[in-house]
Amino acid sequence: MVRRKTKSEALFAEAAATADAIYEQDLAAAAKAEQERSQKTKMPLAQIHPREADTRPIRPEHVADLAESIAALGLIEPLVVDYKGVLLAGAHRLAAIQLLKEGNSEAYAQQFPDELVMVHMMAFDAEEEPERALQVELAENEKRVNYTRDQIERLAERLRALNYREIRGRPREGEKALGPALAVAIGVSTRYVRKVLKEQRQEEADEENRNSVPIFQKLKLLKRIEADTQDLVALLESEQPTRADQSLSKAIPTFLKAVKDNINEAKVAVKSLK
Repeated sequence: MVRRKTKSEALFAEAAATADAIYEQDLAAAAKAEQERSQKTKMPLAQIHPREADTRPIRPEHVADLAESIAALGLIEPLVVDYKGVLLAGAHRLAAIQLLKEGNSEAYAQQFPDELVMVHMMAFDAEEEPERALQVELAENEKRVNYTRDQIERLAERLRALNYREIRGRPREGEKALGPALAVAIGVSTRYVRKVLKEQRQEEADEENRNSVPIFQKLKLLKRIEADTQDLVALLESEQPTRADQSLSKAIPTFLKAVKDNINEAKVAVKSLK
């Protein structure tokens, strides 16, 4: 007959499991913090050595996509290595760099002058501390850089300059899809990239529409006049004033007050449109 666990035994087992989970979280957090403190440097590609075993199998199609992304944008996220150059995180990126070297030597030379690759170098030996190496790998796999919308848009502009386009569905021959390429480059979903770019386009369209409404145009011009007038006051004060300058200086405060009054009225009118 199997003895049922007592309430105290069950509580002890639950507490032990919780403690183990917290320990694993602490290890992962420590590994991530250690990676952030690691030395950022460049290493010759030939001195970066793959791991003997990888927790995730290499996917050739992802390697090919990454190689294309690196050719266009460079290596955005550095590889992570121990102090001997053994790879701790970034197996797909390393494979993509090697593929680029073999398949597109011109782009490879452009992105990696002197065959130097940017890495985060950790101050330990992966062979001597395998658990620590694993935690660094797990922390890297869980890490997602929070790129701002402006950063994503700037990367998108670089890809557009290389004839990447926002294409729905499968690209035709000769076409390059911007969304998937950007998603691969920064390690997020294509859906997220398209959402950010769509929001950016909508904001630009709204700004263009606002600029076509007279009250918005008026407010924009008045603010520019106010800023330019204040710059003029500072300039007049920094020089030996002529008689004409003195006359202008006397007139500016009244003019500036009128401009500010108009700005306030325009802001009220803008609020009523919303």
